[in-house]
Amino acid sequence: MDCPKTESGEVAVACPPDDSLVEIFSRLPAKPLFRCKCVSKNWCGLIADRLRCRKFPQTLEGFFAGDGVESYGGFICPERPVPLVDPSFSFLTKLPEIKKIVLLDSCNGLVLFGHRRVSEKYDYSLGYIVCNPATEEWVSVPNSGWTPCPLINSDDKLNQDCDPDTYLIFDPAISPHFQLIQFQFRFGVKSYLPEVHSFSSVAGAWRLELKLKGVPGLPPGMKVDTGAACPFKGMVHVRAQHPYLPSENLNMILAVGGEGRPFRTLHWPQNDRGVLVFIGQSQGHLHCLSGCTGNSSQMTELSIWVLEDYNADKWVLRDNVSFSQLFGRMSGRFHLDWDVVAIHPDRSLVIFAEYWNCKLISYDMDKEVHALCSLHGYHRHIIPYVPYFAESAALAKKH
Repeated sequence: MDCPKTESGEVAVACPPDDSLVEIFSRLPAKPLFRCKCVSKNWCGLIADRLRCRKFPQTLEGFFAGDGVESYGGFICPERPVPLVDPSFSFLTKLPEIKKIVLLDSCNGLVLFGHRRVSEKYDYSLGYIVCNPATEEWVSVPNSGWTPCPLINSDDKLNQDCDPDTYLIFDPAISPHFQLIQFQFRFGVKSYLPEVHSFSSVAGAWRLELKLKGVPGLPPGMKVDTGAACPFKGMVHVRAQHPYLPSENLNMILAVGGEGRPFRTLHWPQNDRGVLVFIGQSQGHLHCLSGCTGNSSQMTELSIWVLEDYNADKWVLRDNVSFSQLFGRMSGRFHLDWDVVAIHPDRSLVIFAEYWNCKLISYDMDKEVHALCSLHGYHRHIIPYVPYFAESAALAKKH
C-alpha cells in the first residue's frame, strides 16, 4: 500500500483502509464512536455514513437480564465479548433524581424501567423511566395512579401478584414517539378482569383504554395472561383463555393499543394447536409457540406457528420440535425448567433458556440446536435488545 507524504516529504503514518475502519466502527458502542469523529475528516465522514445506516433499529444484539424484582445489571451477548452499551445504566443510576429502577421491557432499542423508592419493593410510586442505552437519552413517565392490592385477609401487606404489567411500544418507522400499555389488576387475583391504561409520549398523560369486563366479543370470565405478550402493529398482543370451559375452545389472542385504538381478537383453537406458551414477531409476521402436554402438566413437543394473514386470522404451522431434540430430555415444565426468551426479529431462530443448567440455547427451523452461552446466575427475566442509534425528541433528557 502506498503511504501518503506530508508537505515536508516525510512519510505519514499509514491508516487502515476504509473497509477495515467501517468494520471497526460497526463494533464500537455509541459514545466511543462519536468521539472518533474528531480524529479526522475522513473518519468523520465514514462514521456519519455509518450512523445514517443505523438510524433504524438494527438486529438482535443481546439480552438484558435480571430477576424482574430487584436487579437489572446483566447483559448476555453470545457473539460480542464487550457489550455494545453500558449494562449497568450508569448514565441513569448516577443521577440524584433517579432512585431504584427495575428492568421491565424493551422495544426497538428503547428500554422500560419501573421507578420506585429504595424502600419499596413492588409499588412503582415514582412512575417509569424510558431510555435509549445507545444514545443515553431518557425521560421519566409519571405513575398511572395504580395502587397495590391488599392481600386477602390481610391489612398490612401488598399483593405483588396484582402488580400491573406494563409494556413498551415503539416503532420509529411509524413515529418517533412511544406508548406504554398497562394492565391493571384490581380484584386481588392477577389475570382476572384487568383494566387497560395507556401512556403516550405525545399527550404526556395516562388514559383508560379498556375495561375487559363486558367487552363485546370477549366471553365473560376470560382470563388474560400477560406473561405471553408481544408488541405488533402498534398493539400489545396477549393470551386470553377461559379457565373453566376448556372444551369450549375459548382461547384467543387479545390485541390492545393506546390512543383510543379499537382492540381485536385472534382465535386460537387449543384442541388443534396445543397450549399457547409464547407470542413474538419475526420478519414482519406474528409467531406463536404452543406446547403439547398430553396427560400431564409437562410438555413433550413444541409447535411454531406463523400468522401469514393478520386480517384473515390465517395461521400456518412452521415447525414441530420434540423436547428430546431441544433439551436432551423427554419433557419439561414451562417457566420452571425452561422458557422461550425470544424469536429472532430477522431469522427463523428461537432462543430458549434452560434453567436446570443455566444455559441459553438457540433452535433454528432447520432442526439445529446450538448452545449459546451460560446465563451466569439465576436470571428469570431476560429481555432481547435491538440497538437504535438515532436521537429522539420523545426522550428529552441526556446525561
